[in-house]
Amino acid sequence: MGAAAQIKTLLKEADLYQQQGLLNEAKERYKKATEILKANADIANGQELIKSIVKKVVALNQAINRINDATTKPEVSGQKQDLIKNLFSGVREGDGGQRDLEGAIALAKFGQFDRALSEFDRLLADNTVRVAAAKNIIRCCIELEDLDQAVKRFAAWVKDDGFKDSELKKIRFFLDNRLRNLDHDCTLPERTPVLEVEDIEVDHQASDKTSEGPAGFVDEVEAESVDFDSELELHEEEFLDINSVGIQLPAGGPKGQMFEFDVSFQTGNSINLIIPSTEKTLLKELKAGTKLPEMQFFSPIAILNGSGVVTSKTRIKSGPKEGDYSLDITILTT
Repeated sequence: MGAAAQIKTLLKEADLYQQQGLLNEAKERYKKATEILKANADIANGQELIKSIVKKVVALNQAINRINDATTKPEVSGQKQDLIKNLFSGVREGDGGQRDLEGAIALAKFGQFDRALSEFDRLLADNTVRVAAAKNIIRCCIELEDLDQAVKRFAAWVKDDGFKDSELKKIRFFLDNRLRNLDHDCTLPERTPVLEVEDIEVDHQASDKTSEGPAGFVDEVEAESVDFDSELELHEEEFLDINSVGIQLPAGGPKGQMFEFDVSFQTGNSINLIIPSTEKTLLKELKAGTKLPEMQFFSPIAILNGSGVVTSKTRIKSGPKEGDYSLDITILTT
């Protein structure tokens, strides 16, 4: 069967599944059709068809989220959320905004997005972590599959005098590339910059203090963790934002197979992935301490080959990702 015929069949199946209320199955068919279109650039009107499919997938995601919200609420109490926030922020006591930022990221990794977003919103007033908080708000919106909300938030920041032009430039670059990777067609607003000598000097000082949070997190019940020499870690500013990664198992899996996953959260050279529970072969091989000598890192401006090591693996017990696994990987620099 040719590519065009495959796409036609998949789209018919997707429509049929959607009519029967099988939304996840319909979404999978749309995804496969999009992959075939991207691999066959010579198909007539391919890009227009991709845009049409993306709109349908966005509508499906919204419907799925409404169902999930109605039937699956996080079962983590406010007291336990406080415990997560306090225990899994790795910065020593007294580091103020940085500690609060790490606590908010820990909440997000545990699927407590509402509480995490509230914490990130509060941290936008702190110029030492403002950019990191804004990026993590965008990451939460992406995890919740609400790209329109991410765009609305950025549009509000453009009008907010509390954000410097240099800060908005970093956030805009980050959001724009995430939207492109997700085939979300959107033109982000821009502020006309007004440069002053004092602003430039202050921006330089603030950039030295910017950080995006902890190197990892550990579940209090089900978790595997391992400590690594701090010499393997570089400062936040020395790392590009990583959108997605490719992982090749050192042993135990299909030879040469590269598993690709989007990056949920990033802290310098530490990245967090959500691994579906259906990836049983991968989950069996990936444990705390597992070295990954063959990895690919996809950033907005480059594709890099490198290596990494698993620092923690935790089963998510509540929220939209319940049953899946949260994986922290440290990118090795030597």
